[in-house]
Amino acid sequence: MSTPSLREVKKQRTRDAIVAAAARLFDEHGYDAVTVAAVAEAAEVGPRTLYRHFADKEDFLFAKDEELHTEMARIAAAVPAGASPAEIFAEAARQVAEIVEPDRDLMVRRARVTARTPALQGREGMKHAAMQQLLVDELERRGYRREQARLIAGIGIACVTEAITRWLEDPDAGSLVAALQGVEAEVRALVP
Repeated sequence: MSTPSLREVKKQRTRDAIVAAAARLFDEHGYDAVTVAAVAEAAEVGPRTLYRHFADKEDFLFAKDEELHTEMARIAAAVPAGASPAEIFAEAARQVAEIVEPDRDLMVRRARVTARTPALQGREGMKHAAMQQLLVDELERRGYRREQARLIAGIGIACVTEAITRWLEDPDAGSLVAALQGVEAEVRALVP
């Protein structure tokens, strides 16, 4: 893996500053009450810089989703042939959890803002559907029927959602990976 250039580092810092400022303002004042200009000012960038990094206001909160979807698809595809659907899903979820764990505070803010904002709930639902489709595609590639793949991926997304919810709601919950493992153990105990 190559070392990012100074320009790439500065670009990422700017994106991170915009995301952090937006999440804080949305959490404190409500999504609909915060203007793009207010986010730009809080992030100490101009509105044009802000729009170079993000297409719209919703993107401030969902900035890393595409990157995480790509990573999840890559990880799932790399799981060796012959692995069970549960093993594929668990490995992809575990590795993605390790990526997002450092952003817990941002994720807590995002969850609060999303819970209070119907438009963002729709975006969150689209995110879940996109992740589910990635897993459906991978399972179909491995020979599962579409109906089976949808069912397996739906159960997996529900488990991840529950683990993330527990992790975000309890500051003493430990790691997201531990929360995922806990939910997985509960599901396995339910199925004889």
